[in-house]
Amino acid sequence: MFTSMTPDALLEAYRAGQLNFKGVNLVGANLAKTDLIGINLAHADLANADLTMAYLSRVNLKRANLVHAQLIGANLNQAELSGCNLNDADLHGATLQGAILYDADLTLADLLDANLIDVDLRNANLAGANLTGACLRGANLRQETRSMVANLRGAKLRQADLQGANLRGADLAYVDFSGANLQEASLREANLHGANLKGANLTSALLTDAVLSAADLRQANLTNARLQRANLLEADLNYACLEWANLTEANLKLAKLLQVNLRHGRLLRADLSRANLKGTDLSDANFTDAYLARAKLIEANLTNAILTRAELSSTNLTHANLTGATMPDNSVHQ
Repeated sequence: MFTSMTPDALLEAYRAGQLNFKGVNLVGANLAKTDLIGINLAHADLANADLTMAYLSRVNLKRANLVHAQLIGANLNQAELSGCNLNDADLHGATLQGAILYDADLTLADLLDANLIDVDLRNANLAGANLTGACLRGANLRQETRSMVANLRGAKLRQADLQGANLRGADLAYVDFSGANLQEASLREANLHGANLKGANLTSALLTDAVLSAADLRQANLTNARLQRANLLEADLNYACLEWANLTEANLKLAKLLQVNLRHGRLLRADLSRANLKGTDLSDANFTDAYLARAKLIEANLTNAILTRAELSSTNLTHANLTGATMPDNSVHQ
């Protein structure tokens, strides 16, 4: 077990072939641009250390303290960082491909433009972190148990690439996903209350049982998204694309769906009470057993839509196009 050590002494021992520096004290050390590939710094104290542009691939930093550390442009590919404290650390432009950040604390960390492809972020705390422009393709943030949920509450993920990422059960409330790529991502049971998803790509995303209440989904692409039983209470979906989306049993009370593309959408047993669907394209959509009490379908296109047993008694259908639509009584509108 090591205690305090100077950067020069560490580098000299490392170059001599020593790799085990478990528990070493390197608070405030200047290790910028150093080559420390494969070193063991588990439980080390590197608070305020400068590791800018350092080569740290396959390094063991398990349970290490990296609070306020500078890791700008550092190479941490396949590094072991489980349980690591990276609170307020600067990882701008760092590459962490395949790294293990299980149970890590990344609160307020700066991960701008970072490479997080295939990273294990299960149970990680990313609350308030800046992930703008980061690449998280294939990253794993899924919920393991109810007590182990990846926390990204309030994080910044503008323009981030999360294609195929696993965010099942994650806490994503108030996260800024504007313009992000979430194509084919798993967001099942995730909490996205109040999240900003404006212009995000959610094509074929899995959002079953997700909470999207009060979320901003304006101009988002939700083509073929699976939103069964999703909570979209008071969500703003104006001008979004939901073509072929599955919204079976979804809660869309008071949702804004102005001029949305919902062609071929599945809205069986969905609750659309008081929702605003003015000018929306609902052609070939399936509303079987849907609840549309006091919904606004003014100037909506319901050509060939299925409205079997749907509740339309107080729905505003002014100037709506119902040509070929199957009405609640199973008659076909001419």
